[in-house]
Amino acid sequence: MDLEHLKAEAEKVFSSEELNPVEKYRAIDQIVKPNLIVKGPIANRDNDEVADAKKPYGNDAEKSAMLTGFANNLRSIVRESAWGGSEPISLKEALGNSDTFDDDTWDLMESWIDHDRDYKWNYLNLIQFNLKNNRKDDDSGFWLSPQHFRMAAIIDSVSRELNADSPVGFDLDLAKSLYKNENQIPQAISSSVKELRHSS
Repeated sequence: MDLEHLKAEAEKVFSSEELNPVEKYRAIDQIVKPNLIVKGPIANRDNDEVADAKKPYGNDAEKSAMLTGFANNLRSIVRESAWGGSEPISLKEALGNSDTFDDDTWDLMESWIDHDRDYKWNYLNLIQFNLKNNRKDDDSGFWLSPQHFRMAAIIDSVSRELNADSPVGFDLDLAKSLYKNENQIPQAISSSVKELRHSS
């Protein structure tokens, strides 16, 4: 399938009123995967070719522009699905477990969140991460926006480190340093990312 045909097919998916957000992600993946080679940022197997971080889609300007456009649409889909609209909701509201922390702690963690970091997620990151980790349990949509998912994984990871005998409690400094880490998924939270899932 040539790029113009591929873009036209993708536009039908993005503009569909019948498909839910998860179905749109799957449909785009099914259009792109058999027609384009999109290298991942890391090798999962020996001899896997790895994308150049500065040119994740290679040297083809048209292909790069198309996949960047797809990433922008996919980012909007996951955010709007998670937030219930185009404007961000609070972390406390997104996680729905307001008893975990007092209001001051929620407000402090909210102040760290930078939703612009979502733009560091490229096409492949968005497709793979959200389809694997972020679907609602009924597949009707997505559970959390990328930055809220990162914070949920950080809260889970830091909570696992709690020592019942320690007077310190939840380590906010550790949580902040993990969130400020340049890596989207720091190694320290990878176990939580693999295990956290939406449940009704």
